[in-house]
Amino acid sequence: MKKGLILGITLLSLGLAGCANTSTSSSSQNNSDTNKTAAKHLTNKQITAIYNTTMNAEADVWSKLTDSIKSNDNEMSDAVNSADTVLTKNEATLKQHKSEDGVSDMSKLVQYSHTLIDDYLGQLKLDKKGNSLISKEALLSQKIRKQFNISAPTKLDTAIKSATKAINAMPGVSGKTIQTTNYTITITSTETTPHFEGGTDLIVYYTFKNTSKNKNIEPTESLIEGAHFTQESKTSINDLDLGNPSKDSGEWSSLEKAASQKVKPGAEVKCMGSYELDNNEYPVKIQATDPDNNDAKLGTITLDLPNN
Repeated sequence: MKKGLILGITLLSLGLAGCANTSTSSSSQNNSDTNKTAAKHLTNKQITAIYNTTMNAEADVWSKLTDSIKSNDNEMSDAVNSADTVLTKNEATLKQHKSEDGVSDMSKLVQYSHTLIDDYLGQLKLDKKGNSLISKEALLSQKIRKQFNISAPTKLDTAIKSATKAINAMPGVSGKTIQTTNYTITITSTETTPHFEGGTDLIVYYTFKNTSKNKNIEPTESLIEGAHFTQESKTSINDLDLGNPSKDSGEWSSLEKAASQKVKPGAEVKCMGSYELDNNEYPVKIQATDPDNNDAKLGTITLDLPNN
């Protein structure tokens, strides 16, 4: 399962206070009129039921997504099929009442939820369009709740937040950060310096965080195993060797020492590494992999040379 865009959007959970009108008439004629109306139009209770069953069905899919991420499997079909059954039934009911007040918005909300489940969550594809759909669903959800005095979908809100947290913890590349199964490397800055045999070294400053539960991990070893540095030239793509700067400094020595020592679980340290450049024209690229997950490809980071 590949890490998608981080979901920063959750369904709005603002509860709207208010009570439905529960007054009744004592006359049998009024009761008869009410029954006739109920037979022709969806009641507030029915609208609320459609809303809640839709949101809860989607919540179950989000919860399954969280479970799939944690167990590293891609099996979403059972949850998606169950949701499809509920949403298809709701769509059919709403279609029979499409001219009634509020039904158009409710139909659109169910459609948004259905599309999100089938085309995005079920396919494990969380991209910009999926995020846009979540945003539209959130705004429409709030509008409908206000119109019909429906309580906030707390189950769905909780499920989305849990999934977002799980997505954030997935291995992958985001910006200048490499997140693997057991550690996170974030490149903070770079600089160039002369190599001891001539040429140029690239100094890479980074933070290393051990995110494992019970492993002591060495940053330098992890950088070598999980980050493949390359640089293009006019004719080829070159693997970069470790650097050996012609000068030294107290700061570099301290950072290199930190990078060569085992880091405890939960701890974070500042480190430094160096790579011998092939040229001073082309950027350096880092192909990141996860050494603790069969060297799964995580993504690419591009480092522009500091003086270019």
